[in-house]
Amino acid sequence: MKVLIIENEIYLAQSISNKLSDLGLECVIAHSLKEAQKDRYDVILASFGTINEGYIELSKQYPNAIIILMIAYINDDTVIKPLKNGVTDYIVKPFIVDELIRKITHYKAYREINEEIKFYRSYFNFIEKELGTPEPFLYNPPFVIKTNSQRGADIYAMKYAREKHIQFSFFSLKEESWKSIFKNPPKKNEIFYITNLEELKKSDRKDFLEAALKCNVIVSIVSTEKIAFPQVIDISQQTSNIVELSGEILSVKDYEKIIITKFESRYPDIELAKKLGMSRKSLWEKRKKYGIIRKNKNVQQ
Repeated sequence: MKVLIIENEIYLAQSISNKLSDLGLECVIAHSLKEAQKDRYDVILASFGTINEGYIELSKQYPNAIIILMIAYINDDTVIKPLKNGVTDYIVKPFIVDELIRKITHYKAYREINEEIKFYRSYFNFIEKELGTPEPFLYNPPFVIKTNSQRGADIYAMKYAREKHIQFSFFSLKEESWKSIFKNPPKKNEIFYITNLEELKKSDRKDFLEAALKCNVIVSIVSTEKIAFPQVIDISQQTSNIVELSGEILSVKDYEKIIITKFESRYPDIELAKKLGMSRKSLWEKRKKYGIIRKNKNVQQ
């Protein structure tokens, strides 16, 4: 970080510079506003007694800098007016440098978090345009989002959270950690977003949904099947343009390989073969032909 120190008391300016330099900050000292070199500064420490109302000029010239006024006393001119005109904060002389460092660290972290939030909001707004999210939101948790795209379900869930001003914890049914949700009674305002319901076998899915009725959960499933649950929001039509297959047109052979590999853990061979419009023997032959080794040995045949 680069720090500009504007202070006409030479000893004080040098003392502050030495202590900040020891922490790895690059410091530049100016004994008046006119002396200040025009450059990019992350932090500006300015003595009010040195610059007076020059803080207005600093705020305009360095709108992204953390500007901290060093003042001798508190009144409207030294605190209220500067804070209304772009100054970030103030510190009263004499002060402990550790307190100054704490302020700098605080505002640096605050601005970094704000920039990160802006980035994620921009990203969300960008991808949300791909989905015409149904509104108004009809349900409160628990409810199931039925879709043909996991990405579409995620966008819907995040927009729901933004509209309702809520936050939730994320879990995937591909991992074992989701089981902790039902072990202890959930907190009143605790909400969970659980993805990949399609990963469970039908018998396990039924038990899961029965347990979900007692919790504040939002569950997503990528499926065309009917879901036995009181509250289901079907956004398949809205996500029809983002079905996640590939960025290129696939050959029939490649398509078969992808579908068999992706869905073999979700369905018994008889049901998977039926959905693919072939016999169980044909499915076995294609596995052998494509060199696909069945990963889930526990799926009932």
